[in-house]
Amino acid sequence: MRLFSTLASFWRNLRWRPRLERDLDEEVQGYAELLAAEKVAKGMTPEEARRAARLELGGVEQVKEQVRDAWFGLFLDTLWQDVRYAARTLAKSPGFTLAAVLALALGIGANTAVFSAVYGVLLRPLPYPDADRLALVHMRFSPQNNDRGTLSIADYLDWKAANRAFEDPVLYTVRRIDILRGGDTGAEPEQVSGAMVTAGFFTALRSKPLLGRTFLPGDDSPTGEPVAVLSEDLWRRRFGANPAVIGQKIRTKAQYCTIVGVMPASLHFPRQDTELWTSLPLEPPKRRGPFFYRGFGRLNPGVSLEQAQQEANAVGRNIEQAHPQTYSRLTLPVVPLHEATVGSVRLPLLVMFWAVLLVLLISMVNVASLLLARANTREREMAVRASLGAGRGRLLRQLLTESVLLALPGGAAGLLLAEGAIRALRYWNPGNLPRIEEIHLDGRVLAFTFLVSLLSGILFGLVPALQASRAAPGESLKEGGRSGTPGASRHRIHAALVVSEIALSLMLLIGAGLFVRSFVRLQQVSPGFQAPPENLLTMRISPAGVNYDDAVKLTAFYERLLERVRQMPGVESAAVSDSLPPDREADADTFVIAGQQWSQEANPSVSAPLVSVDYFRALGIPLLRGRYFTAEDTANSPPVVIISEAMARRYFAGRDPIGERLKRSGPGPELSSPFMEIVGVVGDVKYMGLQRESGLAYYEPTAQNREPRMFLAIRSAAASGLASAVLREIQALDRQAVVVQVTTMDQSIYASVAAPRFRTMLLGFFAGIALLLAAIGIYGVVAYSVTQRTHEIGIRMAVGARRLDVLRLVLGQGATLALLGICIGLGGSLALTQMLAQLLFSVKPTDPLTFGGVSLALAAVALLASFIPARRATRIDPLVALRYE
Repeated sequence: MRLFSTLASFWRNLRWRPRLERDLDEEVQGYAELLAAEKVAKGMTPEEARRAARLELGGVEQVKEQVRDAWFGLFLDTLWQDVRYAARTLAKSPGFTLAAVLALALGIGANTAVFSAVYGVLLRPLPYPDADRLALVHMRFSPQNNDRGTLSIADYLDWKAANRAFEDPVLYTVRRIDILRGGDTGAEPEQVSGAMVTAGFFTALRSKPLLGRTFLPGDDSPTGEPVAVLSEDLWRRRFGANPAVIGQKIRTKAQYCTIVGVMPASLHFPRQDTELWTSLPLEPPKRRGPFFYRGFGRLNPGVSLEQAQQEANAVGRNIEQAHPQTYSRLTLPVVPLHEATVGSVRLPLLVMFWAVLLVLLISMVNVASLLLARANTREREMAVRASLGAGRGRLLRQLLTESVLLALPGGAAGLLLAEGAIRALRYWNPGNLPRIEEIHLDGRVLAFTFLVSLLSGILFGLVPALQASRAAPGESLKEGGRSGTPGASRHRIHAALVVSEIALSLMLLIGAGLFVRSFVRLQQVSPGFQAPPENLLTMRISPAGVNYDDAVKLTAFYERLLERVRQMPGVESAAVSDSLPPDREADADTFVIAGQQWSQEANPSVSAPLVSVDYFRALGIPLLRGRYFTAEDTANSPPVVIISEAMARRYFAGRDPIGERLKRSGPGPELSSPFMEIVGVVGDVKYMGLQRESGLAYYEPTAQNREPRMFLAIRSAAASGLASAVLREIQALDRQAVVVQVTTMDQSIYASVAAPRFRTMLLGFFAGIALLLAAIGIYGVVAYSVTQRTHEIGIRMAVGARRLDVLRLVLGQGATLALLGICIGLGGSLALTQMLAQLLFSVKPTDPLTFGGVSLALAAVALLASFIPARRATRIDPLVALRYE
């Protein structure tokens, strides 16, 4: 009720000016009507009378303006007085002011930095006109088992023929494109992130070129000339920003393309780092596969996403009915472009935002505790001001001005921390954060920081201000002497603030503990090979100097390369493969086992690496049964295959798979491929990330299959020092070869868990801040209590209390507060940690070890923070304490 009456009084004070103006307007209007009536009685027309009355009342209008100016001036004068007095008061307590500003800077800075990321990634509209009308079309059916699966050209043509929802359906595929010497500036060969797209791609985006043109209808014709569009970054880096680039040829490994345009640097689609778009020739399909493509388009005016999905579902049913051997339970999910771009990071960012909100709340509670403790020293000041006539509303406004004056410098310091945090985020990109270049401090973020600072100042200052301004002057002037101690209600409020601080800290600490446990479990996962990761040097090679479409020449290139590498000093073994653990899978496909019933569910798409003879030996993948590939497994010998242990266990339970036969893809005639004899079983290897459980895979020898772009894996005790020598050997065989991803296997494993590591470290940092603030809060309340109870402790010791009794008394107070906070925090944690389930690996969100361990750790910190003032209390001299005021 006191809070309600105070706010009501404050509201009435705010509303007095409009009432004053309304009263003035009524008085002026009434007087004008009287003047006009008198003049009409004297013979004037009504219009002349009203005009004359307005002229005579000009002075009254000036009086109204003077009243308005006087009110506004009075308001500014009063506000300025409050600000000056607050500044002088805070300057007299520099230690308190600095501690409060730093605590708020941590909370506000963390919120500003994370809000910048949330706004830049999740809330900022995509940089395309009417971006909410753009959507991707995927394909999902049983073999793919993927909600964001890919289409074939045949699927796209069927969808386009039945389309009514999209303006002009587009097809695209992302890939790494090798740019070779010749046809441009003669720069070194390089590999860039690119996309092959159909003609309407840029039209759908409504993106205008920086130079030249985009693709035109017919550019995707199978008989048309290949054309390309460059990104601004590639244009400046490789062509020196030469405007004459339009019409020049750029040589990729597949073909020469005519450059027709340059897109501005703001365009980042389909991938964040896309630098080259080439035309996708729509060759008439001979079969339903391969499934390498995605659909894309802009919805027609008046068509909703739900209507587009209904149409896509109908198209999917028709395709499945026409090709039942290829598809089962086929759907075409329609996903908004914004969701497809940021959907994978939405939950992690929201978790981080909730975490920093907890940090801000903890900071506010901490500062509120400091203000409440400080209010005790200002009771006499408030009592004197009240006895001199200051109303409670006036005192409340003064105290809130002080708290806001604390919050605004905290917000300014928080901005500096946030700018540093954003720069660190860009430098330490976790790898999967889209739109990272759009994270910066703009006007909206500054407005957010100002509002957070203002609201923080009001919220953390309201309770102490109400407490300090409510006491009666007579009682406050008497309180605090020898016979009295501060009011019990103030002690309860102070204790409640500390309990809430502990509860909030526990929730944040448990979240961080779950992430730490999850990350430790993830690091313990074996990628499936036994060779020391630091002894494996890997790189990806794209040969291009000759026509490597010829399988014989391609095989000869890699055989010569492996022969040269194996002769290098220190090399134990070397091999090539199109896939590498832990997450560099090149291809996945379904399969058929001879003599077994095939179905979409029983024969899913699994990893299908192509490997050379020494691949398993180089990586240390154990042979469990049968044999490895040998030099006799050539293109002219019967096809062979090696399967993983998981595949043998699932499909050949109870019998030996050696000698059984297996072939790629499904049983349909359009997916026909030769059966291969199973000659070996090897250990399970992770090719789709350490977090994926499946180890299903079948291996084929490179000698019986053609794949130009391969990984080279070299096993050596001095792996990291071999890179330059190996590169020279590659260049000696093929000057046009493009070599990328040169790294050791331990670096690859480290990079594969970059996102969970980033989340764990960030949440751990926030939890560390929370723990520090909680410890300071507990220390502060116990130390304050000891100070206020000095007289009482002196009496206890004078009548025989031992130091151990005093120690137990003070520690008991801190332990009670910690226990209450932990109990409340455990309840809150059980509710909040459910949202973390999707981000955890092999750890439940209610993991009892994490909940128990973190609770005990926080209790230990609370007791340690209480021990320092408790130890000080045991050293109190009873004689001095009995004289304590």
